[in-house]
Amino acid sequence: MDSTVALVGDQPLRAFWDQLALPGCSVLEIGPGSGHLLAAAGQAGCSVEAVESSAVHREYIRNAWGIDSVHATMDEIPAGRTFDTIVAINVFEHIYDIAGFLRAVRGVLAPGGTFFLSTPNATSLEASVLRTWWSMCKVHDHVSFPSSAGLAAAARESGLSVGRIWSTGLPFEFPVSALIAARDRLRARRGIGKPTEAAEPTQARACALAGRPPEADSVNPAAKAALARFYSMSAPFDPAYRVLGALGRAGSVKARLIR
Repeated sequence: MDSTVALVGDQPLRAFWDQLALPGCSVLEIGPGSGHLLAAAGQAGCSVEAVESSAVHREYIRNAWGIDSVHATMDEIPAGRTFDTIVAINVFEHIYDIAGFLRAVRGVLAPGGTFFLSTPNATSLEASVLRTWWSMCKVHDHVSFPSSAGLAAAARESGLSVGRIWSTGLPFEFPVSALIAARDRLRARRGIGKPTEAAEPTQARACALAGRPPEADSVNPAAKAALARFYSMSAPFDPAYRVLGALGRAGSVKARLIR
């Protein structure tokens, strides 16, 4: 948790929560990590609960933010409990049973409620060009990368309607990903490095900008902070990432699904 706090600080991510502009007064976050975004929702006046599989993270959320309603699984949510908004950032790529997951979300989403998710984009330029050398493919439990079309189809089959699906990225995201992939290939040829090493800096960068602390605790905190500063300062110098987003080819796909 020390490395996470070094990256995102010890205050709720209120600016990011306000930017999401999600409706309603009750919020469930699935996979909140250290709970910075969940705490921001609570700070904004929402009633908040979470589903977090990590016991370490559950304990941190309770101690740091005073949020006690943190469940280990979706099954622990009290029967009949529903939420105006459900949030899952950098969670979808870890799910094996997509249909089952979306049905479970629908079951606790209030009628007219919104499910917001953000996940790596299967049709991103990185995925198309770098393929298995894309750092998102090197995290061992990344098993599901949706396209916009696939995500829309899965949502409809689960009884959710599509409010909006779009793609976003980070400044210089593709060049950085390409450099990491090239480095990783060189290391592989030399027989050095572990398979997930290249994923960690990119994952830290993506999680930080998406509002969720990174899962790779082994990333150096100073490196995390430097990456966050770089991406916050470099936006004016790279118009290409906005073009990729408009074309649906940026690094992440986001969705607002409605019950």
